[in-house]
Amino acid sequence: MQRGHQIHRHNGRYGDVELAEFRWGARRCNALRLLGASSPPDQGDRLSVWYFPAWLAESPDTPVFEVRGTVNKYGRYADDIKTVTVKDLIKFHGHFCGGLVEAATSLKVAFAQLFPDGIVDRTDLRLASNNSACGGDVAAYLTGTRTRFGSHLIDPQLRESDFVVQRLSTGKTVRVVINAATYPQDVRSQMRKIESGKFEPADIDRFQDVQWEYARKLVSRPVAESVDVTVDPRYTWPVPPCQDLGRRRDNDYKDVPAAK
Repeated sequence: MQRGHQIHRHNGRYGDVELAEFRWGARRCNALRLLGASSPPDQGDRLSVWYFPAWLAESPDTPVFEVRGTVNKYGRYADDIKTVTVKDLIKFHGHFCGGLVEAATSLKVAFAQLFPDGIVDRTDLRLASNNSACGGDVAAYLTGTRTRFGSHLIDPQLRESDFVVQRLSTGKTVRVVINAATYPQDVRSQMRKIESGKFEPADIDRFQDVQWEYARKLVSRPVAESVDVTVDPRYTWPVPPCQDLGRRRDNDYKDVPAAK
């Protein structure tokens, strides 16, 4: 790799190419604002690659999320939104699986209840889930909640696709879970076989096959058909496991008015 394309030089300064690109981007954004124009909309990354198969990328019922956040640390709300795709979730989580798609499906239904305008405010949520590696990662990425700040709570009584989500500013709470008619029992039985330690190498391949079949089923129809939703459920929130580590403060200034 040539020095001009390195992120950092040996002396700790940004490379010439990166610095020039950053300055060009900043000037372009300022020019757009002066002209009264907005930045191009974020369409999200939907290009099919080896870990994001074409049938998942191209299905009109694969969940896509529009999310809102702040401009920077101690910053105000951003004027524009970001688009999060299942491909983004796969990159964050580490692999594509049925659990990832079921979590995205459940949360898509929850957000429709909490955010009628379709834009998820990731500064305005708390959530409870079980300790599923797949579902928990999806929940954290989409909602902005974090266990270390007490906004993502772990409840062993909840199932893998079972989430309780609350919009803090309104207090409205929903509970969503993949319905019994949708969840395939062969996924769970194959999972138990592998976790028991008494399995053959072919069982690993079989588990991938049944997971992908499950994911295909989820994205073959509108998300609402796969999810049971309860509005304002009777639910006792768990005690935050990291309550002594402090709270998140970087979003506290999102409503500060513009300087005069």
